Parts: sequence; structure tokens; C-alpha cells
Amino acid sequence: MKFQLALFVFGVLAFTTSQPVNDEDLTDVIEAEVEDDQLWEIPQIDGSFKWMTEQEAKDRTLKTELIEKAKWVVKHFSNKRRKVRFFLYTQRNPSKWQEIDMERPETLQRSNFNSSHPTRIFAHGWLGGVHAPQTIEIVDSHLANGRNENYNIIIADWSVWSMTVNYYLARLRTRKAGAKTAELIDWLHENTGMPFETLHVFGHSLGAHVAGFTGKQVTKGKIKTIIGLDPAMPLFRLKNPHNRLAETDAEYVETLHTNGLKLGFFNPIGKAAFYPNGGRKQPGCKRDYHGGCAHLLAPTYLAEAIAKGYGNSFYSIKCDSFEAMKKRQCSDFDEEIRMGDPENYKKAEGVYFLETYPFAPFGMGDRYIKERLGL
Repeated sequence: MKFQLALFVFGVLAFTTSQPVNDEDLTDVIEAEVEDDQLWEIPQIDGSFKWMTEQEAKDRTLKTELIEKAKWVVKHFSNKRRKVRFFLYTQRNPSKWQEIDMERPETLQRSNFNSSHPTRIFAHGWLGGVHAPQTIEIVDSHLANGRNENYNIIIADWSVWSMTVNYYLARLRTRKAGAKTAELIDWLHENTGMPFETLHVFGHSLGAHVAGFTGKQVTKGKIKTIIGLDPAMPLFRLKNPHNRLAETDAEYVETLHTNGLKLGFFNPIGKAAFYPNGGRKQPGCKRDYHGGCAHLLAPTYLAEAIAKGYGNSFYSIKCDSFEAMKKRQCSDFDEEIRMGDPENYKKAEGVYFLETYPFAPFGMGDRYIKERLGL
């Protein structure tokens, strides 16, 4: 029996490594480098955390994924369309998506995509997808805000890799999801003339790093703006910007931090970093032991900022440093700087602190700042 099991595992591995790299390939897991023996709190599907090193996470992944690979071998030929998918929303189809498939150019030709309109791409996080509440919030903030503004809203649905109980595996494949999204951007630029100047890419949690890897891998231009929404922290290192969202991934990179030191990064990793309520816990999230509530508020805050437009009330105070922000010793107030403002690329740089209400609408306006600073 042991010999048969070993032979079976060897056969699965041989099949895996002999195939071209595809959505289900394990080559990236096998070849993944382990940087050090640092212990991490790795999120689990039930909301808990387990302490383990990157090597332990990799070993566990290989063990469980070999079993899943055996199932995939059986289903391979009946499941050829598993891949990163891209769904378009516009004012002409604000609630019913149109799929854009690079392998079927006619899907673009038949769609409502208009290169003269600004393009926004959103990458969801772990266990997310096109129907996730955070995805819908981002779509509606652009198209259902009553202003009838024209946008191309594209959802980069990488649930083929993110919809797994294994966080390590999802984290590992953010680079591949970014590569696919970068390919789409270059393809749209070549086929429609879509300008990079009006292209913004948003990403939540692991999706923030998908956005970063997208920016790293585009070849036809430079993304104008990337906004990382509480970028995932577990298994991403501050010292390695080439393996995470970084300031150089777009002309302007902004980050919103809502659950730092738990599910999200706490240190600033963009040109401008906003810290609502100090960036670690959020009002209204009671008994948020695992941080999920605070973590999910990042896209909610951005959606409100976008929906409000010029009425965005997330006024922020600039801090002299990250250390000053942690002590909430910030005093440089500029009425032009508001978290989530799409014009921030013209004016925001550094670290910002702000407060929010514990309920929607979350933005508090500038009154609390003026009272705080005695203005």
C-alpha cells in the first residue's frame, strides 16, 4: 500500500511538473524560496490564526495540494476555462457585468468599454470574487452615486487562486494574478488606446499586492494610481519591496491602513499612507479579536470617499513621521488632502491621520480637526 501511495504521489508530481505552467500548476509552490525562519500568524479559514514559519506553510501546502492535484487530474479536460477573469461594469451596464476575455477579442468589441472614459480596476482579497460585498461596494461607488459619471470598472476576479482555505497558496499566487492583470492592461492599451494617465488600480488585502505586482509587470506604460486597501501583512516583508506592493509600482501609490499588525501592514509602503483612527482598530468593530471587521472597512472607506466625490469628508492631518502618527501627534492640516481623493496624486505625500464615525457615513468632515488643532 505504501509503495502504491508513493507511486501515485510521484505520478501526480511528474504530471504536474511536465505540464506547461497553468492555473493549477504547483511549480510555483515547489520552487518558492523561503526567505527566513520568521514566525508568522497565518490566517485560517475559520477566522483564527496559526503560528508557523514560511517553510512550514509551504510544506503544509504541498501536502494538501498534492491531494487536490489528484482531483484536478481527473477534472482537467472538463475544466479548461479556469483562469483569472475580468468583468466590466459601466453606466450602460451598472449591475450586470460583461466578461472581457483576451482569448476572445470579440468580447471586447461587443462590450461597453470606452477608452475615452477613465478606467478603474479592482482586485479582491483572499476568498473574494466578483460577487463579494467589497467588490460590489467599489462598483456602486463609481456607478450608483447619482452623478452618472462614466467609468470602465473592471473586476480582476482571481478567485481561481484566492478561493482556497490555504492562505499561503493564495499569497504565493498574487504575483501570477498581477501578471494576468498586467497582460490585460497592455492588451487594452494596444487594442483600444486606453491611456495609462487615467488608469487607477485598487486592491484589498492580498489584492493590494496583486495591484502591486500588476504595476511591476505592465510593459506599455506606467499605471497612474494604485490604492492599496489595508495591504495584507502575513508572509509579506517590509524589507522586500519587490515581493509586495511598493511605492514605485505606479506614478502614485496610496495605502489605507485599518488593521495594521494583524491582517494588514502597519508601516507606510506607498507615497502617501492614511491611518483612519490610528490604523489598527476601527470604531464600531466591537470584539474584533481577529481583525476581520477592521480589515474589511478599508474598501468601505474608499467606496464612501469615491461616492461622495467633492463631498468626500475624510479630511486628514499630515504627520511629521510614522512615529508621530503612532502617538497621534499630528498638526499639519491641509483642506485639500482627503483620504481616497482620486486627485491625491497631485498633492498627497507622507503619513496622514484621521478619525471616523463608527457608522456610515464614516467621514467626519473637518470640524473635528479644527477643534483638535484649535483652528
